[in-house]
Amino acid sequence: MLKKNLKFLALSMLMTTSAWADGQLSLGATYNGWNTNYQAPAQDNGYEFLVPVDISYRFAPELKLYGQGEFMAANDVGSAGTYTLSNFSDTILGAELNFKSFGLSSLCNVAFNVPTGDTSWSTKEQNSIVPTQFIDSRYSGRGFGLSAFYGVALPEGRGAYNVGVGYLYSGAFNPSYGNVTAITALKLGDAVFLAANHITPYQDDQNEIIRFSVYQSFATLENNQNYYQLGTNFNASYNWSNPKALSFEGGAQIYLPSSWSTNGGPLVTEVKNSNGPRVYATASYAFGDLSVAGVVKYIFQSDSTLNYNGGGLLAGLGPTYRFKLAEDSDIKLSGTANYINANNNGTDVNGNLTSTQYIMWTIATAYEVKL
Repeated sequence: MLKKNLKFLALSMLMTTSAWADGQLSLGATYNGWNTNYQAPAQDNGYEFLVPVDISYRFAPELKLYGQGEFMAANDVGSAGTYTLSNFSDTILGAELNFKSFGLSSLCNVAFNVPTGDTSWSTKEQNSIVPTQFIDSRYSGRGFGLSAFYGVALPEGRGAYNVGVGYLYSGAFNPSYGNVTAITALKLGDAVFLAANHITPYQDDQNEIIRFSVYQSFATLENNQNYYQLGTNFNASYNWSNPKALSFEGGAQIYLPSSWSTNGGPLVTEVKNSNGPRVYATASYAFGDLSVAGVVKYIFQSDSTLNYNGGGLLAGLGPTYRFKLAEDSDIKLSGTANYINANNNGTDVNGNLTSTQYIMWTIATAYEVKL
């Protein structure tokens, strides 16, 4: 849910104008399945069946309320055993307010993470799912959390500069991936999000978007003592959007060294960075109601032998088709196949680090209707 909230705040930075619609409801069904060549000590594989629900309603041109949640049934097989889940995830409830500040178009967004999920699942699934540095976990079962964002639009010719700041209270989010005994004692560090982008519109709904952002995380605490602090990370991307033909985006993310504490002592910055930089490229082409999209993501190997991150490659491809049911409703069908090579993510029979390859496929449908 952390990444979902941050992603939503980043998308809020676009602040593009659009026709005012009262609201929208989306009800979906998604199947995720994966397996890997990794055999020691057990093959990692599994599946997830999700029923996501998103609803939003604009009560006035200035105010929109929204909610997001999903039900998931899952079966994960990993080195620690086989786990099954049948539960609702956490729920996001939020509000978006559009107004004028300093004579400029402004936006304020506040979202709450409501703890309606299974708090044990995030730890259990880490032994079998595709590493989350490549594909985010779809389920969240944690405690209360809060995110807030404020942004303004600065007109510039036919385009605009958008700048904003966000804050994430992360009491809800647990970074422990395997230490079950510490799961209730860990508090992930809060984060500050700063972003700026430039949007240039062109004819036929085409847009050029250049984005920059930076995330500053604060210390994660274990038993109210320093444990870990993620290094500051910087993001930049270029996007060309054309809803009737070719769209593409390319970007990069760079982390500064993180800090670690020994037995609750002062945080000490890593001598060698445990998070390598990462780059990505996406492209899609629309053939009327049919579109085909692909993605390539590469994570460079870190230079640290402690807290080792081997990086790797993700490549994915899949189609999406939208059936128009009526003027205010449609059904969307999509499928994606992803290949992931995670460097040094496992160990061989001699205890040496070895790469693992995953195949993950997704089949999804969603019914969308305007309210």
